[in-house]
This record gives sequence, structure tokens and C-alpha cells, in this order.
Amino acid sequence: MRRLLCIVLIGFITPAIGLGQVALKTNDQINGYKVVPQEGIFVHANSSLFLTGEYLYYKVYCLERGSGDLSKLSKIAYIELIGTGGKAVFKHKILLEKGAGHGDFFVPTDIVSGGYKLVAYTSWMRNQDQSEFYQSDITIINPYLANQGRLQKVVLSKIDSLGKPKKKDDEKKSTVTGTISKEGGPMDLTLKRTRFKKREKVSLFFQDKDNSEILEGNYSISVRKKDGIPAPAQLGMLDFFEKNDASNIKPSVAIGDTVYLPELRGELFSGKIIALQGNRSVQNLKVALCIPGEDYFFEVVETDELGNFHLNIDGYYSGEKAVVQVLSVNAEGYEVQLGEQKPLDHSKLFFEGIRIDSSMREKILQRSIHNQIENSYFQFRPDSILSNPLRQFSDNKEKEVYLLDDYVRFKTVRETIVEIIKDVSHKRVDKDNEAIRIKGFDYTQVTDLPPLILMDGCLIQDNNALLEFDARTIEAMTVLRHRLVFGPEVFQGALIIRTKVGDGYEQFQKNGAISMEGITKPQPNKKYFVQQYDGINPVDSKYRLPDDRLQLLWIPKFSLRDGQTQLDFFTSDVSGEFEIHLEGLTYDSRPVSIRKSIYVD
Repeated sequence: MRRLLCIVLIGFITPAIGLGQVALKTNDQINGYKVVPQEGIFVHANSSLFLTGEYLYYKVYCLERGSGDLSKLSKIAYIELIGTGGKAVFKHKILLEKGAGHGDFFVPTDIVSGGYKLVAYTSWMRNQDQSEFYQSDITIINPYLANQGRLQKVVLSKIDSLGKPKKKDDEKKSTVTGTISKEGGPMDLTLKRTRFKKREKVSLFFQDKDNSEILEGNYSISVRKKDGIPAPAQLGMLDFFEKNDASNIKPSVAIGDTVYLPELRGELFSGKIIALQGNRSVQNLKVALCIPGEDYFFEVVETDELGNFHLNIDGYYSGEKAVVQVLSVNAEGYEVQLGEQKPLDHSKLFFEGIRIDSSMREKILQRSIHNQIENSYFQFRPDSILSNPLRQFSDNKEKEVYLLDDYVRFKTVRETIVEIIKDVSHKRVDKDNEAIRIKGFDYTQVTDLPPLILMDGCLIQDNNALLEFDARTIEAMTVLRHRLVFGPEVFQGALIIRTKVGDGYEQFQKNGAISMEGITKPQPNKKYFVQQYDGINPVDSKYRLPDDRLQLLWIPKFSLRDGQTQLDFFTSDVSGEFEIHLEGLTYDSRPVSIRKSIYVD
């Protein structure tokens, strides 16, 4: 199936209109568009109501419309939190692995109370009407703001703050805490009992309803306190399947229409090279794209006849800037433009009214206190980042690493190369220019191939300026002597420079042939903290830490593999009702939505 999709999509490669957009020029391209399946997004969020200082956790499921299978098409999903007026509070990129990915958002203290919308989609879904995107209502309460205007505007128009009494007319405007409308599926979640003490182990048991072997699948699970504060209803996977299964209808297209490409091989970057003089060709120019950072990305591509270029990044990178530059001795004769994704029009979004009043004041206050205590001890319950960064240079014995603090320090890179760095040299190529060269493994072979020179993950082409660069700001220099191939470009070895601050490359980006743009990096893959009390002595300092967790458990990648039938977690020092919320799909694409309650005394 993946091979078929690749073949079909090759037919879409035409001059770009915008980032990820192409024009349909032939009937074959139109037919190819119709063959590729449509996608739908479902999002499992840990709640639909948040106070500032809490985390919004979410799992993204990208599915084929009609079949309900996890999609093998898109490798990137986008999720936005939109406020009234259409302004985005955040926009996240999610790396999809076999159709699923996850992320989180810490609700800051400067956000205003009110109703928001969680919107999720893929680039391929932008060919549909925006009403087909995933949308759910989110309520945010900021208890630290005296002016609760957005709450008052919707519900309490005559009330100045949550602390003042409401009118009798408003007594019947409260809503119940939101729930999904449908629950069930082929799986059962059972507990031996539903009442527990504080800091006690809770065991969940899973089995299919036919009492046979456990059903493997792709699930997400949340355990969170219910406090009776009204919240918007949440859509479940069963509800989503009913809507998603209705059709696989694609919008009609004609020759000349533009469509968005699916990000089949990773995140898509596009751009254009413009000649500053009319007689310069923009065809077959080599263009380097770098994303500097600790986990950096580097690639070289070639332009088409109109100066357009495209490349994909299939993996995680840590930088938040993209640097694009032309590889040419006459690079100053060109201008680089990195394509921007056309923003969505959120003006038609409908925001549900939030219905809270002064009777909720004590519950909001207590919840806020729990959050503040828990955030104070966050360093003792950290999450772990599991992202596998891009590895473009293999770790092998062929490289030499020079930690410059181990040597006598010299002022410039020129002096450092001469005195310390083996197999790297510089030579004069004409009256005004020098070139850095790296020796290959065959010392008798002379080559004028340039080396790849990266500083903090960014390509450096100006050898003259680099030779005079202050080497005292450099932490390490790594030399690779084997030839490297990136797209259409071949390099003789590489000199990889890491500065102490990590942004030394910025002083080299001074002309129009180099474009440096801010970008949004993908959400990292995380393993979220799970509190354990087994084996911890009550007199141990770890046991004596306060435990005010309202979110007892969040596992976005819960697969139930290898015959797993049990999941354990621990309650906190908070009493009350907690809801267990499981969403997901079996491996044969049957939807599962389960909610259970436990009580902590």
C-alpha cells in the first residue's frame, strides 16, 4: 500500500504554489488524487477543563476514513488550541508513528479564562472542509486574574468575579461534567474493588468480552480527579467511528486547482530561490537546509526550473530555526525564501459557553492549591524525553574529536588548525580567498572537493571568516575524513564545530542568499512519570514528599502487548472520585472507549 501511494504521489510533483501545495495539471493527477484515501483525526485529551498550572495531555490518532485503520499516509499531524477571535494559544507538530503520536501543553498563568477549541488535522486533510477537522471544546479557568470578563460575558454578565453571588436567574445554568456519549468496545476493564486509601496501589485488569486472550492494540489511558466543576463534553472513539465511517468522499477537483500534499515521508519543507539579476538561472541550484541545535538536521537539495525546492525531515530535531542557503560562489546574486504554511481561517469556529458560578469557588480554590503544591515538587516527579534524534553521521572510529580545553588555547581557528587539528589544512586559492581542506584516507590522492563545515549544526561556507573566528569560544571540533554525500552534493570529509554557547553560526548569516526563519519543532516523545510506592519505606525522604497529584496516571502509548492483562498505579494524598478513561483501537481496528470510577478515602 505504501509503495502504491508513493507512485501515485510522484504524479503530483509540479511547481509549488505554497508550502506543501501543488497545482493539478493533468487528468492523471486528478485520478491519482482520488486514489489516495482521506484521513480523519481523533484526539484523546486527559480532560476538557483546566486551571492554569495544569497540563493538557493528548494522544492523536490519525485514521483512514472509511476503513478506520490507523493511517500509514501522513507522518505529521498538527494540533492547535484556538481562543475566541481565532488566535492560536499554541500550534504543535506531532510526529506520527504508525498513525499515532502524543504531546502536552502546560497551561500558563497569563492565559485568560474562557472557552477554547482544540483543533487537529494533517496537511492532507486541508483538502477537506475545515468542519471535517477534529474539534473539541476546552474550558480554561485562571483563578489568579481578578477580571473574569470572558466568564462573565458568556454566563455571569452582571457579576464582577467568581467570588460574588450570582442572580437567581442563573441558578439553573450550570452544566454537568462532560462525558462521552458512547462507551464500550470489545474490551473490558475491571477492578477487584472501587474504594481505596491514599497512596494505595490500584490494579486494573483487561480482557476481551469473550474471555479469551487479551486484545492487543494501540491505546491511551488517563486517571484524573473528578471535582464537579462543569466541563464540556468529550467525544469518544466510538462516537468518532460513527462519524468517520460515514463516507470517504473527497472534494471535487479540476485541472488548475491546487491541493495540499500529504507529508508521506516526514515533515515537508519548501522554498524558492529568486535571482536578483534577470539573466541568472535558478534551475539546478544546490540549496542547503540546516536546522541548528543539539540534535541538528542538514540536507542538500536541487531546485527545479522555477527555483522551487522541497525536502522532507523524517524524525525529531531540537532546533527552532531553519537556515537555508545557496551553495554557490556567487550566492549573493540570489535571494532565498522559505515557504510558509498558509494559516487556517478559524473565524467560523463556534465556542461553547462555559457555565460556572460562585458555588464553584471552593472547588476551584482547592484544585488550585493542589496544583501549586504539586508544581513545587515537579523536579522529584520528572518526565523523560525518549525522542530518537536524527543521526546523520555514524559513530565510528573514523572520526577524531578534539576537546579544545585539553590543549593550549589559540586565538583563531586558523592557528588552532595549524597547531592542533590533524588532517585539516588551509590553502590560498586566489588573491582574496582561502579554502579549508580535509585529507582523505588515501594521502596520495589530491582532491579539490570542499569539506562539509558545520558550526552548531549550521553550514559555514565563508572559509575566510571561519579561519579568523575566535577559537576561544569553541568547545570541540570533530573531523571526519571519509566522503559524505547529501543529495546532489559530495563533500570530502567534514569539520564539525561545537561552540560553548551553541549559536556561533549566527554571525555568518549576513546576506540575502541566506534565510534564517523561526520554525516550530515537533513535540518530543516522552515517557510520563508514574508514581510508585512499592518498596519505599515510609520513613524514606521520597515517601515523605507531599503527593497532591490530581492526574494519577497518563500513558499515551499503552499497547497491551505480550499478553499484558494488568496495569498498576498508586493513588495520591487527594481524596474523592477519580475517573479512569481508556481510548484506542484494537489491532484489527475496533474502537474502544471505557470509563470507570474509583474513590479515594
